Amino acid sequence: MNYQYGDIHEFALTENQINNNILVTGVTGFLGSNYIFWRSRFPGKIYVLVRAKDTHAAWLRTIDALESCARSYNLPLADRTELENKIVCITGDITKENCDICDVDIAKLTKANITEIWHCAASLSFEERHRDRIVKTNVTGTKSLMAMGKQFGIQRFIYISTAYTAGQLSGDIPEQIHEHNPNFSNCYEESKDMAEKTVAKFCNDNNMNWVILRPSIVIGPHITQCSGGTRFGIYGFAKEIFLLRDTLKNVQSRLRLIGEEDSQLNLIPVDQVVFDMLYIESINFGEQNVYHLSNSNNILLNDYFKVLEKNMGTDCLRLINKRDSKPSSLEKLFDRKTAFYAGYYKTKKNFLRSLPSHKAVNLQEVNNYMHNYREELINEEQGSVFNRHYVNSWDDEKLCTHTLGDNTKPALVIVNAFGMPIDFITPLAKRLANDYQIITWDSRWVPSLTHRFDLEKCDSLTHAKDLIAILDHFNIDKCFITGWSSGVQVCLRTMSEFADRIKCAILLNGGISLKLSEGSQITEYEENIRSLLPKIGKNKRMAKLYCDLIYGGTTQLKEKDEESMSTILTSTDPHLLYMTSMPFRTPEALYRYANMMSRMFAEQDDAYTSSIDTPVLVYGGLNDKITHPDVAKNLTSALKNAKLHISNDKDHFAQFYERSVAQMINKFCQQHNI
Repeated sequence: MNYQYGDIHEFALTENQINNNILVTGVTGFLGSNYIFWRSRFPGKIYVLVRAKDTHAAWLRTIDALESCARSYNLPLADRTELENKIVCITGDITKENCDICDVDIAKLTKANITEIWHCAASLSFEERHRDRIVKTNVTGTKSLMAMGKQFGIQRFIYISTAYTAGQLSGDIPEQIHEHNPNFSNCYEESKDMAEKTVAKFCNDNNMNWVILRPSIVIGPHITQCSGGTRFGIYGFAKEIFLLRDTLKNVQSRLRLIGEEDSQLNLIPVDQVVFDMLYIESINFGEQNVYHLSNSNNILLNDYFKVLEKNMGTDCLRLINKRDSKPSSLEKLFDRKTAFYAGYYKTKKNFLRSLPSHKAVNLQEVNNYMHNYREELINEEQGSVFNRHYVNSWDDEKLCTHTLGDNTKPALVIVNAFGMPIDFITPLAKRLANDYQIITWDSRWVPSLTHRFDLEKCDSLTHAKDLIAILDHFNIDKCFITGWSSGVQVCLRTMSEFADRIKCAILLNGGISLKLSEGSQITEYEENIRSLLPKIGKNKRMAKLYCDLIYGGTTQLKEKDEESMSTILTSTDPHLLYMTSMPFRTPEALYRYANMMSRMFAEQDDAYTSSIDTPVLVYGGLNDKITHPDVAKNLTSALKNAKLHISNDKDHFAQFYERSVAQMINKFCQQHNI
């Protein structure tokens, strides 16, 4: 059985499947917070055990963790009043007697009719010198929590373990308690194995149902491919490379890491783990006591190193069986910095999984994760660029909106290309932020797949109305706008429908539905995209076929279509491939993007230019391989009040690279700052 993953918010369960009152630990941690972020959408109270000096402090810690989850999904957090009615904070500490829960709260828990405890809390330390503390938290604390649960009559104890309790075992790893203690890579693995055995014995002795869930290496949400805030697992290793990057760039010979060349990693996105947790609860926990929450596909460690180093700007890691000489000083340093991860340089495990399979995480997606993580680390070093807001649009859809600069200065809205990440316009926004309040937003549907796709609203007017809703939210009467690539069409539609709200517009490298004059040219890229996208947008099956083509799967597409897709993907700047490929990452994203672009190409022939009187500057580049400069020329001719600027040596991505584009925008806006 397979279920399509990607829309966790659409996961439908009947109330008699998930409606219990539950107690959850570890809710300020990564997995625990993600679990209650989604679990809070179902009936039943959630009691959360939090280490804090008082209930108010516990609530603040919980909300902070949930806000981090919301950001990772590009979603707003639920209303505080709703959360207060759903989530009840209990202060305590599982390492202390009676979990350090006061008598009043014990009475509250006893009366709450709690049926399950979900124990997500754990010590993630691994060093042998911290063994006593690790065991106290992961083993003794777990037993203390079960004893407490017995007092208020829980029916089932769910323990979140790790698939790596298998230690150094290799091959097929069964979904069962490990009868014999394997050799462990570190104290953390050993403590989790001890805890599993403790759970099984205590619950069996006390006639309590029990379930052990074993996630593999948990990474950020699949739906956004950001880290989600976690800094463990592959992120911890990646951060070490990031911090050492300037040193590693100077390495003359590769760092030799002792392991096996065919060692593997099993990566599971956190939203897929949560989906599994909800699914297991919905089937009343099935027939088993132990479940692997793992990926159906392993990634070779060497391949991960290559992807990681490409994103971190290094090229020095080498996995070998044995060093043929003494380790260098740098190798010794690196060994110390990455000691926790060395135990996984030799792992070759296949985690058997009885649950339905998720879409496997592939290397391209790992590349996306690592790119996003690198950007997060850079932003942490430099400080966040944008402020994030959630704006109710005209149809009550929540728009993830970004601002930069002083809100007392004139507003300049940047309309990004459909489906493209904010990274594309960040350099431009930073160059203009000294003189304007910069406002932009993530186009609905793509790049984020969080919003449900509505084919009936898939036209430029929807996005134009989104722009106006954002202006209304910030109480902005009139603004400047600049659009890039397909964002130009949104600017045109906005000027046509809402002329009184726009002072002037700068249109950059616009690919639009404008009917070209006789003799005008379009690029090979645009020919191919106009031909392919309507086919892809017909249904999701076609989108999947083209995704299979992109990522090397078998396909029965026509050779001409294969060549066209290859041209589309290779025409872009290779340094920006991460961003330009975002709409092509999954069949769902490609299906949405294809419809968005196809609808744009199919809109009225003049692209709404005939009704526009607003002052406009149209920009094109002679080296643009995406949109031919003839499009800019035709657009200028079609507008009543437009000027043309053609750059002799710039391409489609000039707004990303060139400071002169920001200077041009600023000059034109100043001329029309009425």
